[in-house]
Amino acid sequence: MSTDNCILGRQTFPPPLRSPGSSKSSTRHSSNGSNASLPTIAEVPEDVDTQGDPYVKIGFRGVLESSYCTGFAILAAIGGFALGYNQGLMPISLITEQMVTQFPQIDLNFLAAITQLGGFLGALIMGSVADHCARKSSIGIAAVVFISGFVFQTISMNNTMLVVARLVGGIAIGMLSVITPIYISEISPPEIRGSLLVLTDVLIALGTMASFWISVATGHMDGEEIWRLPFVFLVIPGLILGIGAICMPFSPRWLASRFENQQALYCLSKLRQLCPDNCKVQNEWMEIRVEVAYQREITEARHPLPQGKSYINGIKLELQLWLDCFKTRYWYRTHVGIGVMFFQQFMGVKALAYNVPILLGTLGVSIDIQIATPGIFAAVHLLGALTCLWTIDTFGRKRVLLSGSSLMLVCLIIIAGLNSKFSDNWSSHPDAGWYCVGISILCILAFGASWSPVSWALPSEVFPSTLRVKGGALSACSYWLYDFLSSLVTRCLFSKSKWGTYAFFAGFCLLSAFWAAHFIPETTGRKLEEIYKLFGDNEELVREGQKKTDIRTTLANEYAPEPFISPGGTPTNGFRFV
Repeated sequence: MSTDNCILGRQTFPPPLRSPGSSKSSTRHSSNGSNASLPTIAEVPEDVDTQGDPYVKIGFRGVLESSYCTGFAILAAIGGFALGYNQGLMPISLITEQMVTQFPQIDLNFLAAITQLGGFLGALIMGSVADHCARKSSIGIAAVVFISGFVFQTISMNNTMLVVARLVGGIAIGMLSVITPIYISEISPPEIRGSLLVLTDVLIALGTMASFWISVATGHMDGEEIWRLPFVFLVIPGLILGIGAICMPFSPRWLASRFENQQALYCLSKLRQLCPDNCKVQNEWMEIRVEVAYQREITEARHPLPQGKSYINGIKLELQLWLDCFKTRYWYRTHVGIGVMFFQQFMGVKALAYNVPILLGTLGVSIDIQIATPGIFAAVHLLGALTCLWTIDTFGRKRVLLSGSSLMLVCLIIIAGLNSKFSDNWSSHPDAGWYCVGISILCILAFGASWSPVSWALPSEVFPSTLRVKGGALSACSYWLYDFLSSLVTRCLFSKSKWGTYAFFAGFCLLSAFWAAHFIPETTGRKLEEIYKLFGDNEELVREGQKKTDIRTTLANEYAPEPFISPGGTPTNGFRFV
């Protein structure tokens, strides 16, 4: 890393790279209001392609090289750990005699539905909150709600308290399911963005596994501690996330959207561990600002700001932005975000989790092993997600999804065939039964290595800056809705036919492969500001590209030297494009 003329951490904010041949000078206001000439930056030789020069290597090496960014991505992904821990904990807790005695009228399916409702509401809430608060502040808000919900859940004494606590906890989890991948996507270098986004699913699987084994560890206790203590541990990731949010860097893309351009450059240089005047940093900073200016211009053209500010006008604009996700220009992106979540939930994983413990029971396996099945599945899922850390940026999103669909399709067809022949008498055909268990584990591994992690990555990548949070929120809402529907459908199908259930989900695996091949864009290696090239027809892309070129030229050569107050009310020494 070059340190010439720069000390990392010193808040020096040079201008973006000028276009070759430009001699136009710019001025800025210093802190005391006087004009000062902007420092010049060495021109980039014409034969040097700074746009294609990567920050880091693809794969594990790049993740390790970008240790600063990776560390904060792991910290943000603790939101995924909380999601997985919460989802894995309640089914185990409700089978304890002590909790059944404490809450005799509570049904597991009802509590699961309450949590899913909370997740749906929380995702909608975060779709508005994260656009007005900083990304890191939104994570902190979600952490506070999370801690509150699970403290009340731990001290619940009656059915009403437990239901309300689960709802509040679900809202917090829903908020985190939106903001966690978005924050990671906005701070990550494009070469390893997929790998860092996979951390969300890695932590989800780790949280599910931890919830199971902690419940097993506390299972020998007497009294209410057997179920209350696992809930106490759930507060720990909330505290880590809440305190960690204070230390997290701001998203440079969020700062740029608030006209905090110089702070955006500083945060970007810190995240990339390069000097602010580094060519790669300067070019990415320029592209971020070009995207912000372009999207703001489109938004103002579509939704002209009315005279005067009022809460009513703010609410109208907020609703219009939500509706934009379903209009011609952006519906394809919304369809990708919602579609990938749909297939994640309808790949047959819930059917395996529901039926394999029953199958093990018919094979004469002890009740302890049957109870341990969710923990084993979570460990297999985690192993698959860890492989995706390497494959997602090495082979691309589309290939990973197609490979997962193909392998799961074969597995489910085999399982359906075995169930159609032996499900009435597994005890007489133990070899076939164990073969079915092995194929089920392979299917879980394929799911953990493909659809599960990629489904959390894509929605945070495909939307433009003005709709990224709302598009991510709609995708997360669909996750919670499909989570509820898939559970309901699985129970209904199993009551009629086991082999038919697996055949049903095998059909969706086949459909998912076709959908991924024809509709999923390949975002691997692209900056978030380049994703627009994957959508729209050629004419529209040409117009958009030309407009962004014009904006880029203007930003590189013309500034309004007057200081201004950012929309958040913070005085800045940045520049405002006029």
